[in-house]
Amino acid sequence: MQKSDIPPNDLNMLQTVLDAWCTQQRISRKDATAEAKILIDEYQRGTRSQIALIDALINSSTTH
Repeated sequence: MQKSDIPPNDLNMLQTVLDAWCTQQRISRKDATAEAKILIDEYQRGTRSQIALIDALINSSTTH
């Protein structure tokens, strides 16, 4: 799935989640490539809830 395959509203939501995560974790967005991949993977699995997407990021950070 390419960025252009994601509807604009969903892309905005994914960016909002990533920005919030980066702010909370105090990392720059350019350094959050792994987190962006997690969000896209979850989106491709059908996850559309911001809370569920954040949970996926939390779960991935606790397993690393």
